[in-house]
Amino acid sequence: MEDELFINIYQFIGEDMLVGRTTPDGSPSAESLRHYILENWDKYRKISISLESIVKITRTFYDEAFAKLLEDKTLEEFNEKIYFPDAKEAFVKEMNQAFKLRLKIIASKKERESGDGLGF
Repeated sequence: MEDELFINIYQFIGEDMLVGRTTPDGSPSAESLRHYILENWDKYRKISISLESIVKITRTFYDEAFAKLLEDKTLEEFNEKIYFPDAKEAFVKEMNQAFKLRLKIIASKKERESGDGLGF
């Protein structure tokens, strides 16, 4: 296992405003970033994600790129593996909100699948 994968989101996506989940033309998107992270998860001890030159990130981008990782990994695994070395406080706040919502969605889905829902 290698030590660290460094991802500069601006270079990966090619934009300074990160919006949406996917792109209609197939260019790099939040979804492709999430897949790239998952493809490299077991290859690196640490994945550092730089937000240098990023002006804005929408809630849907946060959810698709990062919060949806919780569908495959636990929050503890995420916190042990993923680092945002230059994240500003506003980024962390928005990320936390996206994670809280995604965790509720995951819990609700598990509840429905286990039959503990409304009993229909």
